[in-house]
Amino acid sequence: MGTRDLILEEALKLFSERGIKETTVRDIARAVGITEGAIYRHFESKDQIVYELFETHSGALYDRVKKAIEKAKDPKDKFISAVESFLDFAFKNPDAFRYLNLFHYLRGKEVRKFPKIPFQLLKALVEELREEGFLKVEPELALAVLTGTLERVFLYKEMGMLKGRKKELRTKTAQLLWNILTGGDHG
Repeated sequence: MGTRDLILEEALKLFSERGIKETTVRDIARAVGITEGAIYRHFESKDQIVYELFETHSGALYDRVKKAIEKAKDPKDKFISAVESFLDFAFKNPDAFRYLNLFHYLRGKEVRKFPKIPFQLLKALVEELREEGFLKVEPELALAVLTGTLERVFLYKEMGMLKGRKKELRTKTAQLLWNILTGGDHG
């Protein structure tokens, strides 16, 4: 792994553990074992690191969820697959998922600059469920429940508040959300 990749890897860990503002370029350099000047040979600024990490990991989550949706055959399968693939990404990439959430909280208005935002896929999926008559609540409320639940399930699992295997938790969460948002009458 090259120096640039090591910088990104260590920055991701630090940002997800300490926060973006709280992590300095000096902290990143120390974690990598290089000087601050060496970081600036690879990146113009700390913000460039921040944005590159968001674009990379948001894009990876987006691609995973999109692929899951495209492989599904009906609305319920699309929904279940999207939720499961979203949580699968979160569980397998905890630093990245914590970082994505942190970026959203701290720099929410900047998210629109990026081409691959998983939220857009979830929004389109909720809208499709509404158009096809599956959704039993307002789309905005459904989206809030969906995204909030995904974030909290990850957080509670990380904190040890949710027990059981991650795969089972993914499946239970997907089915629970489907039942809540659609009334469970479909499929």
